[in-house]
Amino acid sequence: QVFRPRRLALRGHLIGWIWALRQGSPRAASTAWAKRRRPDRRRRSMGATTSSPTDFRVTDRKSLIKELVLRRKDYEAMQHAYKAEVLSAVDGRPDAKAAKVDACTDQTRPKNARMAAELQRAAGRSPDRCVGDENSLVFMEPGILPIVMAFVFGGPLIRCMEVCPLWFVVYYKALDAIFAKLDVDFSRFYGPSLQLEYARTDWSPVHVAEAGIRIDRILIARVGGPLVNKCTKVSYGYGYKSDTEFGPAQRDPYECSFKFDTYTKGRARSMWIHKDICRFHGDETRVAATQNVTPVCVNDRIEIAVNLFNAMGLVDVNKFHWRPLEVFPIQQRECPIGQDLFDWYDIDSFQSQSVERLQIPDFFSPQLTHYSTEYAGIDVAVSRTRLRAEAQGVVPQADRILGSRFEVLPRSSPIILPLKRVGLQHDRFTKIQLRQGDAIHLYISQGGKMT
Repeated sequence: QVFRPRRLALRGHLIGWIWALRQGSPRAASTAWAKRRRPDRRRRSMGATTSSPTDFRVTDRKSLIKELVLRRKDYEAMQHAYKAEVLSAVDGRPDAKAAKVDACTDQTRPKNARMAAELQRAAGRSPDRCVGDENSLVFMEPGILPIVMAFVFGGPLIRCMEVCPLWFVVYYKALDAIFAKLDVDFSRFYGPSLQLEYARTDWSPVHVAEAGIRIDRILIARVGGPLVNKCTKVSYGYGYKSDTEFGPAQRDPYECSFKFDTYTKGRARSMWIHKDICRFHGDETRVAATQNVTPVCVNDRIEIAVNLFNAMGLVDVNKFHWRPLEVFPIQQRECPIGQDLFDWYDIDSFQSQSVERLQIPDFFSPQLTHYSTEYAGIDVAVSRTRLRAEAQGVVPQADRILGSRFEVLPRSSPIILPLKRVGLQHDRFTKIQLRQGDAIHLYISQGGKMT
């Protein structure tokens, strides 16, 4: 919350505009201000017709903050580090000469002598020879910081990232280094079927009795042609650092998996959404449940959230293993609520036999066009509405009514589709992207008697 991207961008444009005026160039000043009014076309979302990693990178708020901060100063160069010139000055010889001498002597010295030389060189890396700029501390050296972060993972780590821009950049960079093993193994394991294009670290609050936080490694991969017309299961095994194993060691104490259906490129998708507003339970999230198995098309991007920190502790990266892809035949996906109901009526016929005040949920136009609404049920009234994505843009009422953000993109655009963990009704609060022509079957349950 410390760094506001819009404020930082506006401040940068104002500084450029004022500098151009001081240089006595009104034309340069007008050009600098015009850049503020015409954003760079390269900074497009996944709605762009061209497909590249930069298209979706800027949609992540934290990565965008990092980019804007690094435009102001090179904070990565201000981090504490053992500079080559400092270490060479300690030995009293130039850097290149020292490296050449070390390489020659390491081949001729006995093993014990080489070990003693390594210890002597390591002793020279004392804290007073680790240099950095203002606001950087010795423990923020790249080799030390990951060790320190293991003790402050969670809420304290996020507080550290709010200290100043330098700390935000340095800690964010260290998180990427800690979890880089997951990215490399994913690319090597799944190859052309799921091509990794971008990875980032994300965190969000956990809504429980006490304030909590979850940290995820978000992998964005492009779906390849080998998976077309198949249901694919991506899974991994993992363990926590806090686990104490008294018996035989288990390779993967826990497992997590995701499923998605892959269709041909450009095909219109169909998915169901269920909103429960019944009175007899205390659902406080008020978030609509989406289809468990996400439908995607070839060349779309899937977003896999690997949860690395939660109330159970920190995941041990060394215990993390991707598992082979599993493929199944594609099945027809139908909402479980609709499977239990058979007799559907229009609003006039059903209203005469129901005590509930019914209305047709046509709240999402012009982005989502309403086609039909049917009603069924006895104690609980259930409506089934068929919507189709038509006009481009963000759906204004979706966040308030469904609890999720919806956006309609052009028909030819690749989109990002967050996958939901198998077994969960709700996983993460993310934006749902649709293409023009996609169909939505919206189920709304209402009624019930208060006890």
